[in-house]
Amino acid sequence: MTNHSSLIRLGTLLLLFSTLATVTTQQSAAAAGPSWHEPRITVDVPAPSSFATKDVARRGGIAARIDFVDGHANSESSEWYRLNYVDGGSRLQVFEHYATTASPADEAMMNAQETGWKIANQIVDASAAPPALPEWAHVHTGRDTGYSAGLMMTLAYLDVLTSGRLVGGLRVAGTGGIGSDGVVMPVNGVDAKLAAAMLTRPDIVFATSAPHGIRNVTIVDSDHTRLPTSGSAVAAHLNLTGYRNAGQVDASSRHDAHVAVVHDVRQALAYLCGYTALSTTCELADRSAALPIGSPTN
Repeated sequence: MTNHSSLIRLGTLLLLFSTLATVTTQQSAAAAGPSWHEPRITVDVPAPSSFATKDVARRGGIAARIDFVDGHANSESSEWYRLNYVDGGSRLQVFEHYATTASPADEAMMNAQETGWKIANQIVDASAAPPALPEWAHVHTGRDTGYSAGLMMTLAYLDVLTSGRLVGGLRVAGTGGIGSDGVVMPVNGVDAKLAAAMLTRPDIVFATSAPHGIRNVTIVDSDHTRLPTSGSAVAAHLNLTGYRNAGQVDASSRHDAHVAVVHDVRQALAYLCGYTALSTTCELADRSAALPIGSPTN
């Protein structure tokens, strides 16, 4: 009788260990990263039906951590997330790593990388001609399309071109195209994109317009015309002091993610300077303010 009970207990323990081993194996496989053809998804939830309107197809949203070909550069950078929407999509997904693909990046996505790289180099050293985008700095973009990751790629490039982590341990997500002089171009699908961004547990989210249904949206007054009037400094025209002050105010209340509406990379840097008070970040913000608007960096 005792032997029979012992066998039952032993069988139960073996079944439990087998189950735990299976779970551990699955977790280890996930922790090891994506396969060659498949990115690792860390969050996958249904997209709200409210993202579908009579004029726009149902949309899903993607937040993907900016992942360079050079993994070493990733390990020394802060966490930057680019955002995409998916027409007809039904999911909100967060990708911590994108795998390499056999096909080249979408042309608009590639142009965003090249423009962001040039602007970042120009901000770091305005006296030197920006070098061509090196292979190691290419971003894993999978099959995503469009130009709307330009702002976030520019910030990520500034991070890898300077020592230390540009915003420390903060998580920053955002959307917005990037023009050759630093303008942040408006994009579509902001609601779906920001819904996905919130799943990354961000501290800061940059957007080109205020999304619906999200608290803590920071909008700083600045001139809506692109070119400064004669005699007007870039910093005053873009109200960079206002953005820096807004970052300081938002940093004092970190209970929720703060969404900041920006129209220029200089405004994003001024906000990050105020939020972090880090010397490197503020130095880059000051350097960017010295660059002219309307003059391409290439």
